[in-house]
Amino acid sequence: MDAENTYKVLLLAGGGMPDDLKAASGATKCCLIKLGGKTLLERMLDTLNTAMDSPRIAVNLGANAEGAELLPAYGERVSSYLCEGGLLDAIVEGLQVLSADSDGDFQEECVLMVNVDVPLISAPQLTDLVNEAGALGADGVWPVVEKSIILKSFPDTKRTYIPTKQGTFTGGNIFLAKPRLIWENKALLEKAYQNRKSPMGLASIFGLSLVLRFIAGTISIPDLESNFSLRFNAKLRMLPFKHPEVAIDLDKLSDYEMMKNLYGN
Repeated sequence: MDAENTYKVLLLAGGGMPDDLKAASGATKCCLIKLGGKTLLERMLDTLNTAMDSPRIAVNLGANAEGAELLPAYGERVSSYLCEGGLLDAIVEGLQVLSADSDGDFQEECVLMVNVDVPLISAPQLTDLVNEAGALGADGVWPVVEKSIILKSFPDTKRTYIPTKQGTFTGGNIFLAKPRLIWENKALLEKAYQNRKSPMGLASIFGLSLVLRFIAGTISIPDLESNFSLRFNAKLRMLPFKHPEVAIDLDKLSDYEMMKNLYGN
């Protein structure tokens, strides 16, 4: 599937940050942190517009409109909205914004959901991701990166890894999903998100056997895909991805210091 004229984009830029990162960066919210003279918000908008042909982008700015003054430079196809709730609330409200100007069956359109704090991903890498994910023909796709790929390029970064039979992976911070996947499973997604660090909580959702195999590292990617697809009544896929930048986010001081060094400031 070609990246051009395909995806609407939900840019999640309303997240906060710890006090030490706020003090070091001088920014009031994460999307306004500057690297190489540009904010994370500007960097991601530039990347999206280079990777795609005039994408329609809805930007969640969180609880306040700081950052909205940067958007007019990107034209009428970029708009913002405010959401004081959590991640899932921001996604649901963003999908409503995007649905308002959809010409077709919006529930079946693929929407690219991007966290603003992955500034290292390039436009060609994003195009690769969109095309590879689109070729899977799924209702939802989550890119994952093998641990050795991460450590080869970013040996000092700290990530949470998932052991599987196919390798040890970490999740990316960009997702692709059809709106009906979110709308039809909001309560289940909320429960899974709230219990993401609780093995017993996850067991109540996905079954104790799967969680135990997950913890032991004896689960396979096809097993995970099958279980999640069944639970969410949708075709869900994990996409092993070759570019580690999709999984390198800026959410703590050590990330900021590393990225400042990469950008030379």
